[in-house]
Amino acid sequence: MLSDAELARAAQGGDAASLGILLERHRAPLYAVALRMLGYGPHAEDAIQDAFLIALRSIDQLREPEAASGWLHGILRNVCLRQLRERRDEILFDEVAPLEKISFEPSAEESIDRLAMREWVWSALYELPEALRITAMLRYFGSFCSYEEISTILDVPVGTVCSRLSQVKVKLAEALLKTAGLEHDEARKVAESQRSFTAAWTGEYNRGEGYELLASSFSEDAAWAYTSGKVVRGVPSFEGDLEAEMKLHPTSVLASKDVTVIEADFENPPDDPFHCPPATSLVFFYRDGRIHRACQYYAPRPEKLERYEREAIRNP
Repeated sequence: MLSDAELARAAQGGDAASLGILLERHRAPLYAVALRMLGYGPHAEDAIQDAFLIALRSIDQLREPEAASGWLHGILRNVCLRQLRERRDEILFDEVAPLEKISFEPSAEESIDRLAMREWVWSALYELPEALRITAMLRYFGSFCSYEEISTILDVPVGTVCSRLSQVKVKLAEALLKTAGLEHDEARKVAESQRSFTAAWTGEYNRGEGYELLASSFSEDAAWAYTSGKVVRGVPSFEGDLEAEMKLHPTSVLASKDVTVIEADFENPPDDPFHCPPATSLVFFYRDGRIHRACQYYAPRPEKLERYEREAIRNP
């Protein structure tokens, strides 16, 4: 098994597959960080894709390949902080250059040509429609980082830039991971094992048979934390949910040696459609082969539920 440093050096030499393996190896712990900073929802996935493409663009700037993990986490934290500022409509002065100060050098083409893995980049870009390709080149491989700059250059609304980049990030991130040929990577084996385990314990739960399989995977000193700040020692009781005939349907399982992230949809009972939020994210942290910490994030409840709860308060 190649180390992070060996993969990083190979990526700096132009091996896109090595970069893909490095990113896949760290995807689960990075996703856990994004969830902690941004909460449940597409924001965390969006941050991961953005961080991956920044890593692709700047892998040659990694001076210490042995510190690849910390470098990736630093990129992700910056991406998450930027998202949080944008949510608050706080754009720092130096993030948006005045039009007269926008530098048109180097060009996106020149930036790509300087990349060690430029052949892979060009091949991946040319799989995109022209509008997406140009937007991607400006955002990720040119000197125009802000949506406002790209909007000005392409003469399209900022919303159009955002929409295009959302498509670009998904397509390029998926292409990079696919290029890695991860069928034989150790991360793939771990992920397959965790998917099997998740299918087993959610199947037990959905059949109303309890959650003994899940509980048995926790260490004696385990803790289960919620975004509200509440922490439960051990595995919380799901008896009320079982009595209500709740069901949990996994939609995604990401795993590394020590971290597993599960995305799942809740199926509420027909007579209690608002028993649980529509979806959840679970992050399990492993130590010595057992879960020692779990964090749970919930999808925002729909507006209908908020009205329902307000009415219940007014008319108890």
